[in-house]
Amino acid sequence: MKKFFLILALFLMSIKIYGFTQKEKIQKTLSKIGIKQEIIDETVKLNYEIRDTQYFEDDEKVISERIKKLKKLFQKDERNYIVSQDLITIFGGKLGKDYKNYLDLFIKYTPYEYEKIFSKMMYSLDNNDILKFQNYMAEISKTYKNVPVIIELAKLFTINNFNEKQIQTEKVLNLLEEEKDREKIGVSDEEYHFMKLTYFLNKIRNYYDNGEIEKAVSEYLKNVDTIKVSEEVKNYNLRAEVILYFNVVLMNEQISDDLKKEVNISYLEDTWIAHKIKEETEKDSKFLDKMLQ
Repeated sequence: MKKFFLILALFLMSIKIYGFTQKEKIQKTLSKIGIKQEIIDETVKLNYEIRDTQYFEDDEKVISERIKKLKKLFQKDERNYIVSQDLITIFGGKLGKDYKNYLDLFIKYTPYEYEKIFSKMMYSLDNNDILKFQNYMAEISKTYKNVPVIIELAKLFTINNFNEKQIQTEKVLNLLEEEKDREKIGVSDEEYHFMKLTYFLNKIRNYYDNGEIEKAVSEYLKNVDTIKVSEEVKNYNLRAEVILYFNVVLMNEQISDDLKKEVNISYLEDTWIAHKIKEETEKDSKFLDKMLQ
């Protein structure tokens, strides 16, 4: 029996618990570049602090303070592509003439080659240089013809039509379902999960707008609440989780079938996010106000 447990223990030790969290992505890529551990630790902490800014923060004072923190950290090592990426993607409109400088440094130091072309492509599109945009798009298609997810990602960011964007997003999500595939192109578990939450929020909202309220709530219970991710990933996206949940709770209140409504409530109250909200509210009575403001 002892021999059996020894073999079992050795077997379990040999199993690699796979994951590519935002923290792991930052640690792995920045250490490979040669950035000091102290700066990497600061980057992880600041990246977590600003994670909600792009979609959920409109307080100019908070935004300004976060930009200052990023710039201060960036001054310690311009190779920190995580910081330059945060500056251009989250705060691009606030950078003025400095935007191009941060963009150039991101392109120079990002370890993901496709991002270099992709960034130039999007910059050309933003500046209405259609010829350059088309050339970069063609370059991506040619260079990554054997990596379909990169081509599909590039297409995703050029689509404006809602239905087409949803179809394309689903295609990208399916191509990135395996963590090993996400790691290859630098999409962390948290980023992938946020993409999923956004996709389902749009899908659920579309059902609601079309009067299919029961279908909207059912979509959440069947396909969102059942997503299996770590606490770390969920907490990184906590605000998005809370907002999506409360959208669904409010939708459920409009269902005319009282029995169906009550059944849904029992399921909704037993979700991870419902328990999390209760837990956080017990620690901070203003938790929900902060999440939903």
